[in-house]
Amino acid sequence: MFEWIEPRPSREVAAAEYQRLLGYPRNHQLDGRASELAEAARKWFSAHGRPWIYAREIAPFELRPGKVCVAGTEFSSKRLHGLLAEARAHSTVLVAVSAGQECEEHARQLWEEGKPDEFYFLKVFGSAVVEHLVTVASGRICGWADENQMAVLPHFSPGYSGWDIADQPRLLDLFPKHCTSVFPGELEVLESGMLRPEKSLLAVFGLTRDLDKARHVSRLIPCERCSLPHCQYRRAVYKRS
Repeated sequence: MFEWIEPRPSREVAAAEYQRLLGYPRNHQLDGRASELAEAARKWFSAHGRPWIYAREIAPFELRPGKVCVAGTEFSSKRLHGLLAEARAHSTVLVAVSAGQECEEHARQLWEEGKPDEFYFLKVFGSAVVEHLVTVASGRICGWADENQMAVLPHFSPGYSGWDIADQPRLLDLFPKHCTSVFPGELEVLESGMLRPEKSLLAVFGLTRDLDKARHVSRLIPCERCSLPHCQYRRAVYKRS
């Protein structure tokens, strides 16, 4: 059974990914005020950010018409159902990542101080951190799965197209019920389904032993969208959509 806790993950967000989230064109060179703001956000987070990752395999799961039932908890997502069914998945890994409450608190402070530009760049950097943490988690799960003759499917989360964010509380509730350790940081879900800290994510990764299926249907594995550098488990060329 796979379980991984990382209270001090890598914070090396790729510049290209950060700039993409800021809305700049590919290969654009930041300069002037924008460059200063981007670097200030990165430096602040490097010194004060407290990101973390938690991952845990949860099995078994059951596929019902248009629904996925994980350890007795039912989720309504036809897209997640279709992905797991097509890949002949046999298990799932639940992942929680967060850029940490410090990032959210400092961003709020910047706004209250009348610094909207600094606020915006730090908020976007927090989003980039979350994407980076999911990529790091995916790489770690891929390594473990590869050693055990399995393949990992792309992650899917409440709030994505095809999965109502209303399922977020039920997904979060699965962690304390089935995990042997607590999160490295605080995480809660609001009535709206949004997470607090805001720059956090809950995700489900499917696992399959049908390696031929995963190899021949490239969209069933996350490699084309996973930007983890120097990955030795990559089954497809990286191609960000």
